[in-house]
Amino acid sequence: MKLSLNSIAVLLCSITLAIVGFYAIAVVYYPNTYIISTYEDLYGEWAQTYGFLTTFVFSTLISLNKNHPQRWFFVLLAAASFYVFMEEISWGQRIIGFDTPHFFHDNSYQDEANLHNLLTGPVDSWSKTLLTYFVATGLLAYGVLFPIALQVKFKPAIWLSQWRIAAPPPLSLMPAFIAAAVLEIEPFSFNEAEVAELLVAWALAFTALDSWLLSRNAQNKSALPYAAVFFVAIGAAWSTTTLLLNSPEQRKEIDSRLANGYEKFADRYEGYDYTYGVAEVLQRYDELKPNNTVILRKIADNLEALGETEKARSFMQKAVDEGLRRVKEDENNIQANVSLAKSYRKLGDYSAMTVYAEKAYQLAQAKQQTEPDNAYWAYWLAKACEQTNRREEALKYYRKAHHLEPNSSRYDEAYQQMKEIMIDYED
Repeated sequence: MKLSLNSIAVLLCSITLAIVGFYAIAVVYYPNTYIISTYEDLYGEWAQTYGFLTTFVFSTLISLNKNHPQRWFFVLLAAASFYVFMEEISWGQRIIGFDTPHFFHDNSYQDEANLHNLLTGPVDSWSKTLLTYFVATGLLAYGVLFPIALQVKFKPAIWLSQWRIAAPPPLSLMPAFIAAAVLEIEPFSFNEAEVAELLVAWALAFTALDSWLLSRNAQNKSALPYAAVFFVAIGAAWSTTTLLLNSPEQRKEIDSRLANGYEKFADRYEGYDYTYGVAEVLQRYDELKPNNTVILRKIADNLEALGETEKARSFMQKAVDEGLRRVKEDENNIQANVSLAKSYRKLGDYSAMTVYAEKAYQLAQAKQQTEPDNAYWAYWLAKACEQTNRREEALKYYRKAHHLEPNSSRYDEAYQQMKEIMIDYED
């Protein structure tokens, strides 16, 4: 089956639109699908990994052709894509599972045997910000400005091409480079950089494949090789992910990362006031790390807001049952009593709430008397005061906890929130 050059352009544009469209729909309507398509050792990351491997393979084939006009460009691209491919699999750590060397354990943001996480990772840093904007600028310069400059016969661009310094990507890949540059800076803070990496991997792979096919048969190009290479790689990504998920040791690590991801995405969806997203990802979190009473109450609150009253009540009952189990294990556990009081309050059982709230208050007061300079117990006494409607006393002990440990964001946030509550209450 042979298609025209226009059909190749349509295919490459369609793949870009399909990738962007898939992630755009998933992040709104299928939060779990979006997360497992952007997190490590799962489908999306392996798809980008095989994209860089594809880039390496075809760049290497071009490098072996001494007569290719941009041979040295593809020598560099082969080296770069091989490096990125090995970094993505942490130089075999993801597959073999060897322990992280001490240097990377102490210095890597993600405790993995690769170099890029020495500079970037799941936390903000000046190096990560600088690298992000550098990459985004480079994508626009190479994938958009360079091919346009060649089309309008801009002399510096022609010089770069003639002197074998750069090989332009097909114009049909321009949407991929534009989307990648925008998503690289993560304007929505939803792991968009992972989508950007997927687009970059395949934009470069198609650039190398296109140049290799052109060098072999310039007059007889077909869209079939492009489609075949892409879908074989997608199949390999699916198979690799399945293989890892079937490994108990790898599955445990993946589930742990996913649980953290679900918790982070719940906060992100909450920031956009997207109740459905919060409820969906927290339910996934509960499947992996069950019996977290804070999470169970959050799920119930969001389901209630969505009008799923019965389902909300079942999660709240789970929170109560877990609280009762903890209190049965240790009836003097202040945290368990406070948590149980919160759950009963939300369930509407105020008599049971009062019993456990007062119990927590008495226990926390006793702790404060024996350890008056302990910020932790001041904090929990404040929490108990809230459950017994002692607002002024709660503010007093939140203030004390914050005063004793002013660098604690947890105590500072609780104190500031309580101050706002008191202002609203007095008004």
